[in-house]
Parts: sequence; structure tokens; C-alpha cells
Amino acid sequence: MSHQLFDELIGTPPPAQVDVAGIVRRERRARATRRLAGSLAAVLALALAGGVGMAAAGGQPGRAPVPPQAAASSPVPPDTRFRLVFDTPESADASAKRLSREFETALREVAPGARWFWIPDSVDEPRKPDGQPPTFSHNGSDDFVYGGSGVVYRGRKGPLGVSISPDLFESAGSGQPAGYHWPCELPPGHGDRRYDRVCEEGTTPSGLRMKVETLTGKRNGSVQHIVSIQLPGNRAFEASISNMVGVDEQAVAAQPEAPLSAEELTALAVRIAEQIKA
Repeated sequence: MSHQLFDELIGTPPPAQVDVAGIVRRERRARATRRLAGSLAAVLALALAGGVGMAAAGGQPGRAPVPPQAAASSPVPPDTRFRLVFDTPESADASAKRLSREFETALREVAPGARWFWIPDSVDEPRKPDGQPPTFSHNGSDDFVYGGSGVVYRGRKGPLGVSISPDLFESAGSGQPAGYHWPCELPPGHGDRRYDRVCEEGTTPSGLRMKVETLTGKRNGSVQHIVSIQLPGNRAFEASISNMVGVDEQAVAAQPEAPLSAEELTALAVRIAEQIKA
């Protein structure tokens, strides 16, 4: 159907009832209004951000932000370590007493509930009461202290001892180890063939040289843990514990385990050794 025939059929169309031009104008005004509103919102957001920035900087425009104050440094903890002094009998006695206190404190920290019991140092030593921490002995002004006693922990008994001596003895011959048997590997001819020896080297948290040995008797089932720590000032620290109770090892039967494991003895030794200054 042609456009002319279509016009003839429907006649002259009535005038449009919808103001198209008005709609276009209103839509243009609406778009312009939306653009203006968006611009005003952006300006308002920037203004608010600037206000917050000025408030953080003290409320004054143009000032750089004030850097936060550094937190106050924590106070340095006091140095509670002590020196071993042996220049006189009195100083040696004071060093031995301090070492005894450190020994008792370290045992309570490592093995809570452990108890002391008396073990004689010799066959003819008079009986002493149980429950007393060991008293350390010293040889006058010589650089050597030692002490120990029996300890009960978790139903197991055994002797626990600590000693401090020169690391390198002046009288050591050319075939002797350099220092207190450092490292773990001993020179030919050293060591006791009656025991199987296991040794591990390491360091304490502060970097002191350390070794942990376990000696197991091939015949009697004895087990001894030994921790050695190389102290400053040509000194060697040693802590040891065993599963044998008695003066004569051959006269008593070995217990299945020592009161403290090698790890527990190491923890005890480190606590004491790192309290000693050069």
C-alpha cells in the first residue's frame, strides 16, 4: 500500500496532543540540573575532606600534618647477673653462696616440685638432713667451685651437681684438648671405653659455646647427662645428673631414668650460666 493511498484512507491526521518539543526542553533542563547537582556534590565532598584534613592538622589550613609522637621507649631491665670473683677467700665464699642460690632457683623453674635429699660425698661422711639445697665449696681463692646433692623429681632419684673450673689448665700437656674438651670430638686416647657416648654441640641463647653429652654404661645400665658451657674469662661450667644413687656405682642398681632429662638439665645449666658475667 502506497503512502498516498494510506493518507486517503485515514484522512487528515489530528493535531498532535503530545508536546514533543516541550518534552525535549524539559529533558534537557533535567540533564543540566543533574549535571549541576553532581558538580555541587563533588565540590561538597572535597570541602568535607579538606575540613577533616584541617581538623587532623590542628584546625588550621595550610599547615602540614603533625607527625605522631614516638612511643616512649620501654625501660631497660636491670642487669641481675653476677661475677665470679676468687681473689680472696671472702670473695670466693660470696661467689659460692650466690651460685648456690642460682642453682636452687634454676631447679625450681625447670623442675617444679623437685626435692633435695642427702647423698654423701664420701663413705664416712656424717648423715645430714634431707631437703637442704647443696652448699657450694671452693678451694680458697682458687678459681674452682663445686656442689651438688640428691634430687627427687617425678618419683626418680639421682645425684645432681654443678661445678665451675678453669676452661684451660696451664698444666695441660701438648696432647690435651684445647679448652674444656671442645669440640665434641675428643682427641685419640681420650674418653672411657666403658660407656657409649653421645655428644651434641650448640650455643646458649646469648651465644655461649655448649655441648650436651650422654654416657650410657655398657654393663650396669648407668646413664649420665652432662652439660658443659664455655664461660668468658677462661671458665667452664658443668652440670651433671645420673640415674645411679650411692657412693659406689657397683653397689647399687641403676634406675630406669635419671631425675632430669638431658633437655631439662640443659635448661637448668643455661639459666645458671647466663647469670654469670665475664
